[in-house]
Amino acid sequence: MRKKTVKLGLNYILVGMVLVIIATFFHEEVAWLFLLLPSGEARFTFLGLFIGGLCGGFGVLISAIGLLQGPALEKNIYLTPILIILAAALLLFFMLLYSSIRNPEPPKVRPGETITI
Repeated sequence: MRKKTVKLGLNYILVGMVLVIIATFFHEEVAWLFLLLPSGEARFTFLGLFIGGLCGGFGVLISAIGLLQGPALEKNIYLTPILIILAAALLLFFMLLYSSIRNPEPPKVRPGETITI
């Protein structure tokens, strides 16, 4: 096992997870930050999910290659910190997913609609 290659793959997986989390749960905030129109927000969500999936898949391939390679002379490469961060990102994703299912957002008021109290 080559730890450096495995760590690189785990880093790509982490980047993919962060992109998916941002595109899934924080797309409105990013659209507000960059002053995107609704079509730009939809495009950002699509690209975030697509690029996040690509990074995650690429990271899985690199990690698998690193696991299958023979040992190399590597000093002081630790996989524990990246695994803890990866587990925290996975936990964050499921917490946000649960909270979005439990407390759905109220529908937005369109221009010209009235609010009945």
